[in-house]
Amino acid sequence: MKPILKKFFVIFVITWLSLAAMPGQENADSAGKSFLWQVEGTAGKSYLLGSIHLLKEEHYPLKKAIEDAFAQTDVLAVEADVSAKNLAKQGMMLLQKGMYQGEDSLIKNLSEKTYRMAEKRLKDLGMDVVGFQKFKPWMVAMTISSLELIKLGFNPNLGVDKYFLEKASDKKEIAELEGMEFQINLFESFSKEENDKFLASTIIEADQTAKDIDTLVKAWACGDIEQAEKSINENIHKYPELEAMYKKLLDVRNENMVEKIISYLKSAKKYFVIVGAGHMVGKRGIVQLLQEKGFTVTQL
Repeated sequence: MKPILKKFFVIFVITWLSLAAMPGQENADSAGKSFLWQVEGTAGKSYLLGSIHLLKEEHYPLKKAIEDAFAQTDVLAVEADVSAKNLAKQGMMLLQKGMYQGEDSLIKNLSEKTYRMAEKRLKDLGMDVVGFQKFKPWMVAMTISSLELIKLGFNPNLGVDKYFLEKASDKKEIAELEGMEFQINLFESFSKEENDKFLASTIIEADQTAKDIDTLVKAWACGDIEQAEKSINENIHKYPELEAMYKKLLDVRNENMVEKIISYLKSAKKYFVIVGAGHMVGKRGIVQLLQEKGFTVTQL
């Protein structure tokens, strides 16, 4: 893997699908609840944690309630296991599906307007769009989002998923709710038009990154579900033309993950389930869906 591609892959895979919520500026020991829920299943209790894919050193240690819940469990379940041991294999998969082959290229698959927007944004980030010609639009979009966050001081190596995967290494069983291949194929299912609009909207929103994060991170840090949901809905409703795409990214995946979580709750083992914080909230969020199916879900 070429060095520049390896760099982008590591950034990309750790921040995967970080569309909904980002970490808060408040200290991790601040008062109030957190994005942690206790779920009572037929065989006992398990826990659900809304994930933040990038953090700063100042956000550690995490709240005691989160650490205590993790310590009580037998299995860590994540959307995709991005442990170091899997990076090489996942990197090859991403390169095969996230990049154009042959004579195809980025400029051939974007409208003139979107391409020029991408060219300018990448230049602002100190990069040349020429180096991204083999990147598919969704991969460019996620790279831009990740780099904007890193520019603001957030570190992909300090993300919640990565933190707990390292803690679980050789100590707990690790399960996947989806897996990297499923998630890559999800992006691959976007139409050419959706890809164009997805990249364009990502670039437009990049100018609001600092402001949006400030709101979202505070909601996450103190477990403010209503504010988090409001922020997420505002972002989605800005682009009604991407409604079908967002349904794939959030609603459909939530339903599938809930079925997997229910299977965990029938097990004699206790699970510590981590998914993107945006999947937890809302009428079609994981918490609401579990409650509708008769489970007792309590925010801690």
